Amino acid sequence: MAWRLVPVLLVALLADAVHAVELQLTYREVGLSRKEAAAFLLERFAYGPRPGEVEKVAKLGPATWLARQLAAEAPEPELDRRLKAFPALAMTQVEIHEVYVPNGPLRRRMQTEGVLDPANTSREEMRKAMAEYRKEHGLRPYNRLFNRELRGQKLVRAVYGENQLAEVLTDFWFNHFNVTTRNRGARSRVLTYERDAIRPHVLGKFRAMLGATAKHPAMLYYLDNVRSRMAPPRGNRSGRGMTGGDAGMAGGMMAAAPAGPGRKFGLNENYARELMELHTLGVDGGYTQEDVTEVARVLTGWGVMPYGNRRERIERRIASGNTNLARDGEFLFRKRWHDAGAKVVLGRTFPPGGGVEEGESVLDLLSEHPSTARFISTKLARRFVSDHPPEALVRRMAETFAETEGDLAAVIATLAQSRAFWAEARKRSKLKSPFELVVSSLRALDANVRRSRPIMQWLDRMGQPLYGYTPPTGHPDYAESWMNSGALIARMNFGVHLATGRIKGVWLKRLPKRRHRDTMTTDEALSVYGALLLPARDARAVAAEVRRTIPRDAERKDMQVVSMLLASPEFQYR
Repeated sequence: MAWRLVPVLLVALLADAVHAVELQLTYREVGLSRKEAAAFLLERFAYGPRPGEVEKVAKLGPATWLARQLAAEAPEPELDRRLKAFPALAMTQVEIHEVYVPNGPLRRRMQTEGVLDPANTSREEMRKAMAEYRKEHGLRPYNRLFNRELRGQKLVRAVYGENQLAEVLTDFWFNHFNVTTRNRGARSRVLTYERDAIRPHVLGKFRAMLGATAKHPAMLYYLDNVRSRMAPPRGNRSGRGMTGGDAGMAGGMMAAAPAGPGRKFGLNENYARELMELHTLGVDGGYTQEDVTEVARVLTGWGVMPYGNRRERIERRIASGNTNLARDGEFLFRKRWHDAGAKVVLGRTFPPGGGVEEGESVLDLLSEHPSTARFISTKLARRFVSDHPPEALVRRMAETFAETEGDLAAVIATLAQSRAFWAEARKRSKLKSPFELVVSSLRALDANVRRSRPIMQWLDRMGQPLYGYTPPTGHPDYAESWMNSGALIARMNFGVHLATGRIKGVWLKRLPKRRHRDTMTTDEALSVYGALLLPARDARAVAAEVRRTIPRDAERKDMQVVSMLLASPEFQYR
């Protein structure tokens, strides 16, 4: 069968994207034309088409376009130009910490330097003094990191990126390995988390992404693994004098007691549980509570490089040959905090005396487990096919996952070559998330986004604050999760405000100048904008459906027609 050729095809794809071997797409078997297939690919594997893009993909060939997307090597000069507005993207985590300084630490710093006396300074004077100090020292407001740079770069990438599949998958995998800016420890680290732990791996090996997220400070803070450590011996609460071999062994050592309020040392199972339930095996993946506890013991000592003086001390100790500490970028393993006793995870025994390598072995074990292949395949099929994907498709994808050792590009290619995927082109059953709706609208109308914050306010109203979802589950990927009445009203209002130019900082190139707007009749506007917003659909049928909602004696100006098309089911679903 065609899907079994995926690994061989992808080797050719990644070696030479321009001359890639053509994938065996089955759109003709379900009665689709090249143009219809191109439109469907742009709706599912991109954030919707830009003007004229359906025709370009159809001319290039849907299979060739998808092959190039799987290679993710398209040049992006326009995107690169726009991303220069977000300097944090080019910074290390330490540089971000040093440049984006919260008000409290900045006031204390200025007070220490004798340039500010908070007790005798009015709020307005303090604000001005802090602004001048930031300008003089090259510092930036802390909130700008999230409100402008983190959120803004995501919107810009989605609207202007040429490697659209990589952008869609970055959103998917961030949601899968969710962290939130509402967590104090993770907040300033979310930008590097997505940039370094998610984005480089979305079309690579699942194990690489699993390991990158497991070791990133944002995840370690968000799910509390930085607090998880072996308790010290009785009478030695400081933990001094412990050795890696002492921890977890019999003879005066405490068990790895659960961490709780006021407890400095103890076992924290939060990350271990979500690692198995949400990131790999799935809730019915065949593990027990004992396995959760054992994985948590394996991951004791997995922590984060601190900032400031503590960081410098650790760096000196590592340089001097201290074997208690092992560093990998911002990840820090403390052997003295590790439970070095024997453990059993999913039937596999880990002998006593182990260290950081135990955690790596557990990540290997989880990524290779059949339940992980099935769980990941199910989520991908739900995202790209339907809320309730066919069992046969999930099984084929899981087989590809296992055969290619978790090659995510191969799994996507298996999905794209299935008849089940193309059959959805006639149903359009996946409701766009608020972010997908916003970005597809901006792309369809060829928007020039000069300010992202007003768009973020609309996403908040529609129920999808970017990087602000608190539960580790990530946003649910079912239509009903976006179907409450308040969110639906916000969707319609967004279309009205966008079409009528009432969203600041957004200019729509594909709308005519104001002096020409009154020259179109309602039917003419439906024809023009129906073809623009719904390419390769039956524009006449859509126009007729929308026309039925407009009384014959009431003409609608073209901006009203655009807003009605944006609110139509044909545009709201992909």
